[in-house]
Amino acid sequence: MTTLPVPDKMTSAPTQQTPAIKGQAPEPTKATTLQWASHYQWQLAHVKDQKGNLVNIDTANPITLAVAPSSLSLFQGCQHFSIDFGWMDAPPFEYGSDLRQKPSDCKNTPSNKMNQGDIEALFPKNGLLKLGITLSAVAENKLDNIQMAPKNLMIKIENGNTLIFTGKPLAFRKPTGLPIDNALLERYDWQLKSAVRNTFDVNRKIISRQSIGDFYHPEFPVSLIFRGYDDSQYASFNSNCNGVGGPYILMRDYTLLVGSGMQTVMGCGITGNRIENELSKLVSNSKSTLSLSLQPSISSESQSKNQTDFPRYNLLQTFDSGETLIWKNEVKKIP
Repeated sequence: MTTLPVPDKMTSAPTQQTPAIKGQAPEPTKATTLQWASHYQWQLAHVKDQKGNLVNIDTANPITLAVAPSSLSLFQGCQHFSIDFGWMDAPPFEYGSDLRQKPSDCKNTPSNKMNQGDIEALFPKNGLLKLGITLSAVAENKLDNIQMAPKNLMIKIENGNTLIFTGKPLAFRKPTGLPIDNALLERYDWQLKSAVRNTFDVNRKIISRQSIGDFYHPEFPVSLIFRGYDDSQYASFNSNCNGVGGPYILMRDYTLLVGSGMQTVMGCGITGNRIENELSKLVSNSKSTLSLSLQPSISSESQSKNQTDFPRYNLLQTFDSGETLIWKNEVKKIP
């Protein structure tokens, strides 16, 4: 079994004292609408029916929207509904999704008030949304400084209502390491070099580290590819089997959100299936933080033998669930 390096130094998890950054996310293209929208806190401003008539909504108990790579979440009081998308396409989301009620995290709330809200009434009653949902940025405010204009997000439901949300920029911690953007992630293939599972104390300080054994098998090396399409951004994790992954969002503080997507179901043997299942549990619908650093320079003799010279990076990926992966960039095999 090949042994991948495990960092020796135990470090603390990122703390909330890190300076915050705040500002407008770059204006979206079709492929980056989800990424752009995830940088704002959205609140429902008004609703129109199919004929363009305004629909009454409860402004005293506002409906808010959170955007993730494979889902939209709507909140009102103790109510939480989500619309999950099992596809890699960017908006408009087609071929169907449904509005599902999620368990409430409200405590000490009377049962007769737990289900009070207007979210369900805004969507078609048949449960299945024949999407149709078009998620797009709209400019309703023509100001000289477009960056200072309030941001608006439209959710247009096929054969249903149109929901307009207004957004306020979220504040983010200042990221660490070298600059990271979608173009850099998509420029290379990334090979896993280290995988550990961390244990924390009550102050989120790492007290122990253990290698993730399933990710060290020589016949099933783990790799990562980021791809940008005309209408989407996709992260694909592979262990020499089917591959798992989903749409991805890179936040301004280098938080990486990965959704879930379709995959083949080819049998890969007992070991291959076990490794891929472990990989799927870790990365599907995951949240992690990225930090980029340069690897030590290689000798000039080694460089002369290498026909393709490029910067060597280490990409540190720290999951909210406690795992830490280190990736090394390689020349992209398939452009």
